[in-house]
Amino acid sequence: MAFLRFSRDKRGYEHFQLVEPMTRRGKTRTRVLYWFRTPPGIKVGRDPFDAATRRALEAQYPSVAFDWKRIIETPIPSADVEKWRERRREEKAARRAKKARAAAGVREAPQASEALEAPPVPEGSDPSDPSEPE
Repeated sequence: MAFLRFSRDKRGYEHFQLVEPMTRRGKTRTRVLYWFRTPPGIKVGRDPFDAATRRALEAQYPSVAFDWKRIIETPIPSADVEKWRERRREEKAARRAKKARAAAGVREAPQASEALEAPPVPEGSDPSDPSEPE
């Protein structure tokens, strides 16, 4: 039974691959039956699996079963999902830079939450008493 494999390259081009799993000598491999590439988010042109393409694939591979409904309804991940890589790289770079500064002995500026803390109150004094001088 053929299935759909979807990928997106670093430039955003979308790749639709119709793949058939094959088992030979106990090893499972995949064979690409059809590959369709399109620019990201394009609304003009043809669908990856239009009627003519389906007929041509069925004629070329008569021994392969195609579940077109399942293939067409395969969910395609949004492009925003892949932006986590960029965010993760930035976080790693920030951690490495922080570690390098700490190793070099450079003191970092206090965090915003540390800068807003109230100064410590001496023991035995009441901070709510207005009669005491500051």
